[in-house]
Amino acid sequence: MEKSTFSARWNIANDPDTPPENLEELSKFDWLIRNAVAKNRNTSKETLRKLAYDPNPTVRMNVAGNPHTPEDVLHDLSNDMDKMVRIGVSRNPETEIETVQKLAEDRNYTVRKNAIESGRV
Repeated sequence: MEKSTFSARWNIANDPDTPPENLEELSKFDWLIRNAVAKNRNTSKETLRKLAYDPNPTVRMNVAGNPHTPEDVLHDLSNDMDKMVRIGVSRNPETEIETVQKLAEDRNYTVRKNAIESGRV
């Protein structure tokens, strides 16, 4: 891919005013673009649902941190094998208290610490 093409996609994916349908299209490109889409506040719940099962843990981590991610997806991500994804869930202010409480008992110390420090348990 040409550098200018990547740069254009990158800029659009990171623009908080990009329409959800454009972000959906961008979610089909490489992991760096998908990562930016996962963080964007305008990304639709449907696109976030798809990205929650991305093979790249960084993309899933950013879905976990997006305040527009549906609660059922956050709950699923609280079981992710990657601790950074679980930390993202514990830090998301929209995560239901039951999910944060579950993460406060996670097998990983850092996940437990983040859940407890969220002030919600």
